[in-house]
Amino acid sequence: MNATTFQSFAEALMAAGGLGVVAMIMYKAALRHVDWELIPKAALPRVEWWSTYATHVLIISGLVLFLGLAARTGVYLAR
Repeated sequence: MNATTFQSFAEALMAAGGLGVVAMIMYKAALRHVDWELIPKAALPRVEWWSTYATHVLIISGLVLFLGLAARTGVYLAR
């Protein structure tokens, strides 16, 4: 794997981790203001699952972002 491929992989990790962090922060903020009676009954189990695991997904997304940043920093330090 050459440096360009590794840098592209690192940037993809950063993008995926960053999007995950932003999405979960927005989701957790929206959960604070949700009116649970307006959620359709069919979607309620999915919303409850995501509200239970949103913190876990936020942590994992942060780790992916950190791995991407560390890999990108490693590419620049190796030059």
